[in-house]
Amino acid sequence: MTERTPPPHEPDGTVTTVKRYLIVKPSSLGDILHAMPAVSALAKACPDACVDWAVKPAFADLPPYLPCVRRVILFHDDKLRRALPFLPAFIGLCSDLRREPYDAVIDLQGLVRSAVIGRLTGCAFRAGPATPRERPASKFYTRHLKGHEHPGHAVEVNNALMKDFLGRDDLDFSLTLPVNKQSAGRAREVVAEAFGGFLPDRFAVVAPGARWATKKWPADFFSAVIASLARRDPGLKFLLAGTRDEEADADEILAKSRGLPVASVCGKTSVGELLEVIRMSSLMVCNDSGPMHIAAVLGVPVAAMFGPTDPALTGPYCEKKSVFVPEIACNRCFLRYCKDSRCHASVDPEAVAEASFKLLMERN
Repeated sequence: MTERTPPPHEPDGTVTTVKRYLIVKPSSLGDILHAMPAVSALAKACPDACVDWAVKPAFADLPPYLPCVRRVILFHDDKLRRALPFLPAFIGLCSDLRREPYDAVIDLQGLVRSAVIGRLTGCAFRAGPATPRERPASKFYTRHLKGHEHPGHAVEVNNALMKDFLGRDDLDFSLTLPVNKQSAGRAREVVAEAFGGFLPDRFAVVAPGARWATKKWPADFFSAVIASLARRDPGLKFLLAGTRDEEADADEILAKSRGLPVASVCGKTSVGELLEVIRMSSLMVCNDSGPMHIAAVLGVPVAAMFGPTDPALTGPYCEKKSVFVPEIACNRCFLRYCKDSRCHASVDPEAVAEASFKLLMERN
């Protein structure tokens, strides 16, 4: 494969004339949101730059929330894993990646697959973490960026990578996601429909899902939090939100919350519509999950449960939050499955409701 000439550099390696960037951060929802401040800072530092983003189809709604993102390139990983659709999916990906030349590719994922995506562009200037999550990925980079050497929150790691890429410490990482009018209009319709035709003045989003079984607190827990918070704030409504895979969890919570002002939009929103639903809300109560990170980015107060994962690394990156970590020796185990439910039983739903109520009062 013919590679293109890299952009000029200063003696210290700083990029000077890059105009066209490809960001490689295909997933997950939280990972993409964690990368947005760094990409926003890139656009502010280089206002005439064009930015494209390679992402999985499920999260294609997110990158365009950044005004600097010109084009989204879909990475159909599900098709690339199967023999029959592999060839057309691979050819399509290569065609999209090579539609026009990039001056630099920035891999913020640090996996072999993301590094390969960068290599397929034919761009000779491919930057990625010096210590990627998968070590072989580093062989695909022509520039190794510092950032992962000192573990910190994922947002701060991405920001450090971008500082090293641009050779600057004065970047503006502030982030504001503008309203998507189409998604917002659909979000209002979905919420109103869930509540019988009217849009509530105030509602809390409850997101009971998570990618790992160990991250998911049970339906009994969430129904207890809802009941306790409803007693404290009788005017507050509750909206269960998540993906189609989480509809069963929502149905169980609904069944255990009869008589309370609870509705569900699980499985009824796209990612963009879910973002706008959360923007409309007054509070988020959730596990460690994608909706939690949406709320954090939007400045919606968050009450989040953490057991197998570490909130210092992937917790809600915002000021208005209450994070609950079980006081047991085996927390932060990073296990996806566990036969022991002590983790979930060690968090008191009354404490979560009380903290959530305080967040509501502070916001009001």
